[in-house]
Amino acid sequence: MIIRAAIRSDLGAILRLLRDLGDTTPTQSGTVRMSSAAVRAWTRMEGDPDRTVVVAERRGQIIGTLDLIVVANLTHDAQPWAVVDNVVVDAGCRRRGIGRALMDDAVDRAARAGCYKIELLSHESRGSAHEFYRALGFSDFVEGFRRYL
Repeated sequence: MIIRAAIRSDLGAILRLLRDLGDTTPTQSGTVRMSSAAVRAWTRMEGDPDRTVVVAERRGQIIGTLDLIVVANLTHDAQPWAVVDNVVVDAGCRRRGIGRALMDDAVDRAARAGCYKIELLSHESRGSAHEFYRALGFSDFVEGFRRYL
C-alpha cells in the first residue's frame, strides 16, 4: 500500500469513496458523476499549498482518502494548526490499517508544517470512528458546534 498526495486523475476514485459520507449522489449506474463543480473545486484544492488530499493506493486502486488543511494562526507563537476532514476507507478494506496509515501520514505532514495541533470533527453517530480516533491519540474533550449555510 502507498500513501501519497492525490493527483487529478484520482478524482473519480475519491468521489466514489466520498459517497460513503452521504454527500454525493450516485448516477443510475451507481457511479459518482464528476460534475463541473467538483472539477472546479479540485482545481482550487490542488492549487492551495496549505491543503493536501491524501490517498491510500493498493495495486492501482484508491482505497482510502482524507483531506488535510494547514491553517495559518496568530496564537501559539504564530504556529499553524491542522484540520483533517473527509476520512474514508473503502468499506471492503476497513480494519486493515489503512485508516491508521492515512491518519499517521496526516499527523506527520502537520508536524512537518510546524503545526501545534491537529483536529477533526466526527458526527456523534459514528461511534466506531470515535473509538478509532481515540486509539490514534485524539481526545474528545471539546464540544463542537456547526452551522450549515
